[in-house]
Amino acid sequence: MKPLFLVIVFLSLYSAPAYSQAFTHETSIDGVTKDSLYKIPLNPQYKQYMKEDFHDMRIYDNKQHEVPYVVLSEPQLKSKSDFVEYEIVSQSHFNSYSEIVIHNPNKDKISNIAFNINNSDAYKYCSIEGSNDMKQWYSVSELQELSVLYNDVYTNQYKCIYFPLNDYAYFRLSVDDWYSHPLKINSAGYFKNSVIAGKLNDVLFSKTIKEDVKNKKTNIRLLFTNNQQIDRLDLKIKAPRLYKRNAVIYINKKQKVKNRTETYRETIFEFELNSHRALYFDLPNFNEQELFIEIDNKDNPPLEIGSINCKQLASYLVADFKGNIRYTLKCGADSLKLPEYDLVNFVSQIPQLLPEATLGVVKNTPTPEKQPLNIKEKSFFETPQFLWLCLGIGCIIIFFFSRSLLKEVGKKEE
Repeated sequence: MKPLFLVIVFLSLYSAPAYSQAFTHETSIDGVTKDSLYKIPLNPQYKQYMKEDFHDMRIYDNKQHEVPYVVLSEPQLKSKSDFVEYEIVSQSHFNSYSEIVIHNPNKDKISNIAFNINNSDAYKYCSIEGSNDMKQWYSVSELQELSVLYNDVYTNQYKCIYFPLNDYAYFRLSVDDWYSHPLKINSAGYFKNSVIAGKLNDVLFSKTIKEDVKNKKTNIRLLFTNNQQIDRLDLKIKAPRLYKRNAVIYINKKQKVKNRTETYRETIFEFELNSHRALYFDLPNFNEQELFIEIDNKDNPPLEIGSINCKQLASYLVADFKGNIRYTLKCGADSLKLPEYDLVNFVSQIPQLLPEATLGVVKNTPTPEKQPLNIKEKSFFETPQFLWLCLGIGCIIIFFFSRSLLKEVGKKEE
């Protein structure tokens, strides 16, 4: 009877249909008007629905064919060998600001300029103007933060500014030096083979601050809508004027102990809040929904916190699209593995300037009734009726076999 049982099990597995992968969210890809490689910004509002390594994501065309893609997420550190210089026409320092004029001789279309400077932890803001003759200047962008992006062998670093795409022959930057010393700028330019250049996006969250008077600590809780990748934390302190406090960032983890679940604290980063230093901190490999900051005040009054900002390094999705075809991005299928597309072998050849597509509104993917991947008509041997017939025949055989076995046992007893 054991062989018959195995046959029945095999038939039941064989007749069970293969079901399609279930995605939890989807969104349209808009702005595809011609045949070309496109880049699509993956902002925090979209990445919150995806896994950290994007293995749960796929792109489909209007015929539900899978479309290859590659996700580019630059690290905070980048080699200086990728840096292409522009000519600095002039660099002047005035009472409260510095002025730098950059030459763009080929009138390349650019949307960012990176500066190689001596290491500095000062916040800087600047305004950007453009001109084709260095006489008439036009506003390009105002109050841009010089983002600290890349360190280079501890002696200098790169700071970058971003602005709308422009092709002026000259760019003039006015850098605010009111609260700190002028920056020592060694060179200006851009990073080749880079569609991101280390841009940082703001991540939205809710904030709760509580004072633990007994233990002399300030406890801050940041809550995101879903798991979020946080690469940098920026703080601003209103008062007092002078301070130096130790702080720690931690998350709460859960573990099962016997028949109960316990919560424990896992420290991910320790840092110092110092009135003489810039208050931005890089977080290593953080991707959680909740973040806690604990500040040790000792015998001092609590710090008056002006603002907290969470930053995320920009990511772009690059794919080869055909014009006037509808594409859909789907995500949330956690059982998927990272795809292996040919496109990943050509990342170094992807141009810096690509047409940009955008993602639409994220929608929950309806949970459909299980639908087979193969929609062709099933044969009789693949139907549930055949399975039940096999089970019925098996039961009849077992009945007669058991009956005959009982008779033989009865005869032996007589």
